[in-house]
Amino acid sequence: MKRETSYTEFGQWLRIELIKRNLTAKELAKLAGIDHRVVSDVMVGRNKSHQQELKEALQRYDERPA
Repeated sequence: MKRETSYTEFGQWLRIELIKRNLTAKELAKLAGIDHRVVSDVMVGRNKSHQQELKEALQRYDERPA
C-alpha cells in the first residue's frame, strides 16, 4: 500500500515548480549541492533550513543558457 505524502505549503509549491521544469528532486538536489533526501525532507516539513538554497537552485536552472 502506498503511503499518502503530506507536503507543506512550500513543498507543494516546490513540487509544482519541479513539474513545470520537468526536474526530479534528485536533479534539483544536485543543482543545490545537497543530498536528495534533504529535498524530500524540506517538502514534507522535516527540514526547513534549505528552502532558500532550493529556490536559488531553481533560479540558476532558469537562468542557464538554453
